Parts: sequence; C-alpha cells; structure tokens
Amino acid sequence: MRIYVLLILVGLLWSCGAENVSEGDQLFKKGKYAEAVAVFNNELETNPSDITLLYNRGRAFEELGKLDEAEADFTKITELDEKNVSAFLSLSQVNYKKGTYNKAVIFADKALEVNDNSAQGHFLSARAKHQLGYLDKALESYSLAININKDYGEAYFYRAAIKIGKNQSKSACSDIAKAVNLGVPEADKAQTKYCK
Repeated sequence: MRIYVLLILVGLLWSCGAENVSEGDQLFKKGKYAEAVAVFNNELETNPSDITLLYNRGRAFEELGKLDEAEADFTKITELDEKNVSAFLSLSQVNYKKGTYNKAVIFADKALEVNDNSAQGHFLSARAKHQLGYLDKALESYSLAININKDYGEAYFYRAAIKIGKNQSKSACSDIAKAVNLGVPEADKAQTKYCK
C-alpha cells in the first residue's frame, strides 16, 4: 500500500512540476513568444538564477527581435556557468544578428574552448569570419564544422560560396550538391546558377 501511495504522490508532484516548467516552453513552441516571456518572467521572480529559465527567456526574446534582452539573459548564464556552451553559442548567434561580427567570433570561440567538437560553434565562427572578410579562416571553420557533422548542409552551402569566389567551381558544386541533398533551400538556386 505504501508503495502505491508513494508512486501516486511522485506522479502528482512530477506532473505538477512538469506543467509549471513547460508552460513557457509550450507557448514558445506555439510561436507565442511574448506570452512565453511573461511566464518565464514570473518563474524567474522566484528563481532568478535558473539557467534553463534564463536560456528559454533569452530564446523567446531573440524570436521577438529583442536582441539586447536576449544577450543580457545569455550573458547572465555565462556569469552563472562559465562553461555553458549553449549560452556562448547563443551569444554568438545574437551578435551575428546584430552585425557585431567580431563579438560573434569571440563567443563562438569561447564555446569552442569548452567543447572543440561543437559543429555549431565552428559554423557560427565561420559565418562571422565570412562576414568580416576572413575567407580563408572562414573556409577552415566551415570545414571543421563539416568534419564534425557530415550532415551540416548550411556549412556545405556557405563553404561553396567561398569556393565560388575563389574560382574553385568543381569543389563548390560538390558542396552545393551536398547542400541540396541535405535540404538547404537556397542551394537549389545556387546549383542552377553555378553548376549547370
């Protein structure tokens, strides 16, 4: 009898906790980002250092285009956890969107200091280097992302763009074909334009 009561109690506690934690996530998944932020704000009032809540609110801010607020949440996470790869990657992405490419590289590199096997870290670093005109370094970073994740379609696509600029058409078209096969939407147009 005790076991049944204990199981029921644990089940009730778990389901209640899951509802509280996931309400903001459910709103986020439905595209109701402002409502998700409100839920995360309420939850953060009682738990201001909860990394998951901060991260989720930061992502909702990012979707709303409130990049400064998103950056503040992701920065707070790195202050609480100096090895939080997701926060560094998000900071890189936010700074890329803001056009602060040097900062985007710095944050991607910080993520890579923690986890050098992050394909996304190498990709984000490559994208920012690409924008800064450091094409050889960007090419290297795209290649590192691909070496880690052979199915990274966007990395193939953007690496191809650099190769096209370097008149490496055959290699570029090989990358574009891989990007097409991996479902990168822009790759079809590039294949038609550069590889036929």
